[in-house]
Amino acid sequence: MPMALGLRFNESIRNRLELPRVEMPITTRCTLRCRDCGNLIPFFPHPVDFYINLLTKDVDDFLGNVDRVHRFILMGGETFLHRKLHKLVRHLIKQDKIDLVNLITNGSIIPEKDILQLLQHRKILVTISSYPVEVLPNKTRFIDTMKANHINYTIEDYLWVDLGGFNPAVDNSKKALKHRFTNCCRKLCHNLSNGEYHLCPRSVHGKQLGQFPPDDSDRVRFRDRKNPEAFRKELRELLHKEYITACSKCTGSNDKTLPPGVQIDKGTILLEKNDSQSSLALEK
Repeated sequence: MPMALGLRFNESIRNRLELPRVEMPITTRCTLRCRDCGNLIPFFPHPVDFYINLLTKDVDDFLGNVDRVHRFILMGGETFLHRKLHKLVRHLIKQDKIDLVNLITNGSIIPEKDILQLLQHRKILVTISSYPVEVLPNKTRFIDTMKANHINYTIEDYLWVDLGGFNPAVDNSKKALKHRFTNCCRKLCHNLSNGEYHLCPRSVHGKQLGQFPPDDSDRVRFRDRKNPEAFRKELRELLHKEYITACSKCTGSNDKTLPPGVQIDKGTILLEKNDSQSSLALEK
């Protein structure tokens, strides 16, 4: 069921705001530099973990405005690189409004014992992304660790979609933007970042990278707010937009697929733009 339709159904039947899924990026650090990363992670010149206190606060502030989240997804970068991950996972497990805590990983980092113990909780699911073993030789060991510790996990097995990289050449006429957004494969990947609700990860990361000018109408702020009625109204307005600014730097295509995890060539460098977080991949 499409996200907008699902929300309208829940509101009309029970006057509740229940979300099928939301994603929360927690780090821009990663063990890989994937050429076709849909979240633009390789373009961050100074990858960092997001502050744990702000992450837990955003969880609380967000949940204060909704009735339930069926799947709360943690992702990166590489999720298991976050140094305070155990604190965030422990906090999420305790939230009655969250049914499932889903950690997305590339399978390159074997979790420490304290994390492994937390991952055994019935509310946890670990999803291992669809990278070939040639890219991640540690993947088999990671899977064996999940099995040995009786952790619920699943393995993705699909090709990636070509979103055009950092600066795709796309038609940005109003008609084209509407078409891309209507057919977008990522617009159901709603993101919580920096106290804001976005419709897709490229809206979050593209804004941080200076890839396109920010647009206040492309997000709903929830940090330091507990007003479910106002949040619901603004979210409804966001869901009814015909396109968002991030569409101007994305192909939004479901047509062209790519093999997962193709790495950026070692000869590729990241060039910072002045003092901003923007960067470009240039060949030496």
